Amino acid sequence: MEKLLLTRKEAAQALNISTDTLDRLRESQDIQAVNIGSRVYFSPDELKAFLSKRGGSISTSGIRL
Repeated sequence: MEKLLLTRKEAAQALNISTDTLDRLRESQDIQAVNIGSRVYFSPDELKAFLSKRGGSISTSGIRL
């Protein structure tokens, strides 16, 4: 089954960036996050949309999207 939401760590791994860089992208609203309580999640579709705007592709090694 495809994951509906990814943790910060999983999203950063999928984008091949650090969690600090992911946080900066979220703060600048380049990537939208889903907050559930105090936790922050990212949808695979949001990550794919972010990459398509930048002409990239998503790495799925070790992460089921």
